[in-house]
Amino acid sequence: MGIAWRESPEELVGLLRQHGLTPDRVDNVETAWMGFREFLAQPVDGLEPGPDSDADGFIIQWGRYSWHDRLPSLSFTRQFAVDARESWTETDWYQPEIWQVSLTLVFPDAPALADLDKLNVQDTGFDFSPPGPERNHATGEAEAEVQHHPTL
Repeated sequence: MGIAWRESPEELVGLLRQHGLTPDRVDNVETAWMGFREFLAQPVDGLEPGPDSDADGFIIQWGRYSWHDRLPSLSFTRQFAVDARESWTETDWYQPEIWQVSLTLVFPDAPALADLDKLNVQDTGFDFSPPGPERNHATGEAEAEVQHHPTL
């Protein structure tokens, strides 16, 4: 049994606190990543059913975006396709609801981050491996991708 999808933001906040971080003022990327990896490892209930479903995935993104005043940022995001059949009113078709739980770190401008928006990639791509050994492998691959870029 996993955590309820609606409780997943609080779960991430709790994990960050367990690692000594204040969720609205994270100051250590490596520690934040450790907490987020623990969050990714937890199964979540209430998602779209099916063994081949893209109901639970994650992505790491980086860059300079207007919504962060073009400051360097790094986001850890877990995305859910939530089973919304109980509240779905359309009778001809059904679509699960997409929800995301993100931890976004925004950094002051610094010379070491000057080329962040010039990297040939801006994210790791979504991975929908299920929690367990496959997800552990996928998070290791994502971490290696981030570490591959000296700017990051």
